[in-house]
Amino acid sequence: MGCLAAGLFMVWGLVGHFLAVPATFAALLDAQTPPQRAQGLAQHAFLYGMVVLTAFAVAALAGRGRMFVWWLVVVRALVLAVIATVVVGWVEPRVAGAPWNARALAEGLAAGAVAFVFWVVVRWWDRTRRHRPVAGQIWLARVPFREGGGALPHYCVVLRARWRHAEVLQITTKNKDDRTDHIRIPNEGWDHVSGRAHWVEVGLPPRLVPYGDFEKARPQGRCPRATWRLLRAARPVRT
Repeated sequence: MGCLAAGLFMVWGLVGHFLAVPATFAALLDAQTPPQRAQGLAQHAFLYGMVVLTAFAVAALAGRGRMFVWWLVVVRALVLAVIATVVVGWVEPRVAGAPWNARALAEGLAAGAVAFVFWVVVRWWDRTRRHRPVAGQIWLARVPFREGGGALPHYCVVLRARWRHAEVLQITTKNKDDRTDHIRIPNEGWDHVSGRAHWVEVGLPPRLVPYGDFEKARPQGRCPRATWRLLRAARPVRT
């Protein structure tokens, strides 16, 4: 148990070191005789690039239990980088009179603590929302009739995930080749067994499905990329 705790401390200390490297490097230069400063755009880009790459790695690994969504990882990485920079900036003047190694340790531990808390929060958040629909996924849900008065289980493409419901477009096996408001959707990526042809609504206002009306705990799969691009380009208007 003690070895595990020591190992975790070292890991998060190393992560914190990379997140705090602009400040610790500046402190190292300041401790020289005479004091020095970072020179040039390339050096600053390298230092802050290490912060961004470290934050991206932490964000990507923290969210590994859910389907990879690149923009979410980028947003989380930027949030972590900003918070860590702010915390290190808060610690920096409070250890300004200490030797360089003590300052670097304090700033690295502060950034590491931020990264650890961030990791725990992201893991907890993703566990509580892991099976929430995500745009571009195909789910089985009780999709309401357009004319109202009920709902039936259908596969559907999730266009947007809102706070209490998802906006979806219904998938059907009824031939819609003679309709302009439906397009063929390949079975690739979500239907590996039926062998039946499918059509999905396009250009129509999405239907609103409460999360409690989704029939399964996991998505059936992802909407084929070409079809997803067509659905997004049609920009259905929510009623």
